[in-house]
Amino acid sequence: MSTPTRVQRRAARLDDPRFESLRTPRVRRRLVVAMCGLLVAEAGLFFLAEQAPVLFAIGLSALLVAFVLCLGALKGSTRGVEELPAEALDERQWQLRGEAYARAYRIGFGLLTAQLITVGVWLAADWPTPDSGVLLGAVLLPFHIGLVLPTLVTAWSRQV
Repeated sequence: MSTPTRVQRRAARLDDPRFESLRTPRVRRRLVVAMCGLLVAEAGLFFLAEQAPVLFAIGLSALLVAFVLCLGALKGSTRGVEELPAEALDERQWQLRGEAYARAYRIGFGLLTAQLITVGVWLAADWPTPDSGVLLGAVLLPFHIGLVLPTLVTAWSRQV
């Protein structure tokens, strides 16, 4: 008997029956809303970076823990379709992943366009430079959104 590979162990962990309660569309959508709430809280937290650095650090640490737990629940609810390699997926899951990535790409492109328009308007209006916390958020938040967007789209859209 051969030892399961890392990919097989990961696929088995994400397909664990203990996650069945997270796989209903209602619960998956609530997890998506919770993750979006965490991203909004993260965006708001960056405004405190210069005024209250200790509160910022504590808040960011708490958000990090909540972010990891929520993302783990989301990955379990989607069975990891958006992250597992091709050999761990069946044809239906492969198709779901392709649809999710295509939709996530369109949403991400729209968000990037909105961010670039905001920067362009900011520069054209000659508004003052925002503080470093806001600039840090403007760099990190799109990165975090990019990390979770395929999972959010998969969890929101279809039964996996």
